[in-house]
Amino acid sequence: MRKVRTFSNDKELVSQRRDHIVKVATSLIAKKGYNRINTSELATALGMSTGGLYHYIGSKEDILYLIINFTSDLTSQVLEKFSAYLKDVTPIVAIIESVRIYLETIDNYRDFHNFLNHVMLSLSINDRKIIYQAESRVVEYFENLLSSGVEKGEFEIQDVKIVAHNIIAIAHTWANRGWYLKRYYTLERYIKEEIAILLQQITKLSPKSIEKTIARYYSQDSKTSELLLEDA
Repeated sequence: MRKVRTFSNDKELVSQRRDHIVKVATSLIAKKGYNRINTSELATALGMSTGGLYHYIGSKEDILYLIINFTSDLTSQVLEKFSAYLKDVTPIVAIIESVRIYLETIDNYRDFHNFLNHVMLSLSINDRKIIYQAESRVVEYFENLLSSGVEKGEFEIQDVKIVAHNIIAIAHTWANRGWYLKRYYTLERYIKEEIAILLQQITKLSPKSIEKTIARYYSQDSKTSELLLEDA
């Protein structure tokens, strides 16, 4: 992992400032494009001087690197919280909660995902590997969850990798095409509809049973996703 230059020895302060820089930079880049912004414009958006900005980064390229690593770290944090919270629940409950929380996380950080998807092909091989590894961890998490459901007799799936990838695609569709989908769906309704379709594909539950299952578990612990998103 490449080291980003800083003139501060306060690691906590540097981490806080860089998180703020990343969030503001991603929003600005999403609107104007990476090649159309400069550090002076970013410093203004941050309410800092250009010199103040360079106190925490060494170059404009460092911002791109920080965005990539922020997204990778976010993935790790969310997966850790998934594992801690869902380890003692049934596979059906776990898949409902996991899909819901993952989609809410993607929605909360959609600028990051849209930006990285946009610049992916122009990144260096090493930077692409960081993103690939982060995505692979998410796919692997859902693969393990689905495989557990198959082993316990709750799911019937021939190819868990494809189903796991489709879950990721559902979330990225919301991030990439939210401008269109939001005309017809709230995030909550979109999640419920997609979970229903998923359960129809991987379980023997009737549509009525699926509807009741989703309603029951979606309302049972509404604070879970808020906690995970707040801590991430």
